[in-house]
Amino acid sequence: MSITVMILSGGRSSRFGGVHKPGVRLGEQTVISRILTTVRAALPEAEVWVAGPTDGLTDAEAGSVRSVREVPEFSGPLAGIDAVVRAMGEAETTVILAGDMPLIPAAHLRDLVTASTESGLPAAGSDDRGKLQFLCAAWPTSLLIDRLDDIGETKDRAVRLLFDGLEVTPVDIDPSEVVDFDTREEYERIARRLSEADGAPVGGFAGEDGAAVGSAADTGGGTVDTEGVRSARRPVPAEVMRVRELAGTELAGAELAISEADVAAVLEFASHIKHSDSTVSPVVAAFLAGRLRADYPDTSIAEALARVEEALTRPDGGESPARS
Repeated sequence: MSITVMILSGGRSSRFGGVHKPGVRLGEQTVISRILTTVRAALPEAEVWVAGPTDGLTDAEAGSVRSVREVPEFSGPLAGIDAVVRAMGEAETTVILAGDMPLIPAAHLRDLVTASTESGLPAAGSDDRGKLQFLCAAWPTSLLIDRLDDIGETKDRAVRLLFDGLEVTPVDIDPSEVVDFDTREEYERIARRLSEADGAPVGGFAGEDGAAVGSAADTGGGTVDTEGVRSARRPVPAEVMRVRELAGTELAGAELAISEADVAAVLEFASHIKHSDSTVSPVVAAFLAGRLRADYPDTSIAEALARVEEALTRPDGGESPARS
């Protein structure tokens, strides 16, 4: 059986301070290197593609995979999936993996492929919130191609569109093993878990040149050197600065100031909602978060965004926090 595995690494990592998440170090390996090692152990016969930068892979690892960029760059994981599918050769099964999910066990990848092959349907496990993990799934390649053709334009569109109206074969897994990370705190939880399992400190960011920035050994076994992170961050996007300047003009003299970090957080939140289970416009979602904070000044931007996301991604029938 022919298998292609794609690792998605094309995001901006905005909520992670602009540090390329797949290139972050966990012990002796980066996140993307850990994922590739797991893929090789689980599916040694698979052809591996990286959708996005190969930063974080060793020269030997980078030479063993093929890579492609979504067009335009930073246009979302669905665009990355589409780019790989259009570039790769024939394969019976395609496995889709997020590039910031370092705890996936080899056995789960094999189970995904087996379940998809036997059912003729996409196969996926559920995360710690009971939601299907769209970016850790196996597909019959022909069905994946058909779904992409049906969707058409993939730029800035949600990966869940691939699954709309389809039956999905569930695959059991420990939800704590299909976790990804978007923030420093989420990364630290993963680092601590690996540290406890390995009995040694694990962690540290890798800068754009691949060098470690602030290892866990230097910062207390799994924590992150925030000074090192700040020094490794990419410049704040010009669009963020323009929005901040406009906001500063419009809100001059207002009690609620909008910081550069707040604007960046709202923009990233809107992008995150776009790729979530919510069908609400990300613009509306960001507006709701801003409205909530305006009504409750003691609520931080982060708390407002989290409350809105919880409401918008709650399964049908759930109680709205606005009514609780």
